[in-house]
Amino acid sequence: MRTWWLTVALATGCFTDPPAAPRPPLVVHPPRSASDELYPLDEAVADALATPLTYVDTGPWFGIFRIAACMYRNDRVLVVDVYCTSKEMSSFRVDVFSPTRGRVTIYAEAKAPISTLARADYFTFKAEVEPAANLPPLRLDMPLARLRAADETRYHRTGPACWGGIEIVYPATRPSGRCRGDLEAKGAAWNDRNLPFLTEPNEAWYRLVKELRARAVRDSRHVAHPTP
Repeated sequence: MRTWWLTVALATGCFTDPPAAPRPPLVVHPPRSASDELYPLDEAVADALATPLTYVDTGPWFGIFRIAACMYRNDRVLVVDVYCTSKEMSSFRVDVFSPTRGRVTIYAEAKAPISTLARADYFTFKAEVEPAANLPPLRLDMPLARLRAADETRYHRTGPACWGGIEIVYPATRPSGRCRGDLEAKGAAWNDRNLPFLTEPNEAWYRLVKELRARAVRDSRHVAHPTP
């Protein structure tokens, strides 16, 4: 299932030095749902929108070739728009990292730009979640290069995780998911908590997609060096 996120795409945009980004104070918020061992998808989206996102940098992202990612942060999470291009693609991926709650990756794909569509028009909509304990230590003030290295380390650890969604299925069926490793027994609970979002995401999801899409038009151009 890890191969979901190793995608090859074509990059667009020019290469200029990124402007300096102010660093917000390092604030670590405790989990808002103490009973949730795994970061719920809707709460990750809510955290990304809880306070304004500050642009950090644009550059390479692990597993993605010939395309740049744009990184943002607020006082709760780090947010990576993985396909940060000036011209919108028909796929969209956002990674949300919380120092206390873990990592959430949400991926959508359709036949048209995602920001113009509703869930019913996606033919792929899926997510993966890993607990904070499986991640290298994260800080809200870390730069893009360090977060990228941390995510690569996380990937090679192949730790416990949960994932689910629907992918190129016709006729459409109810999304399903499962967990691996020490989290295997939590698969049913993870489904109960997250499948409603994967079936019919809330308004916050569409708001996040549109916000990142609008920012990408500008921020995709702030690439200091060509992506390898």
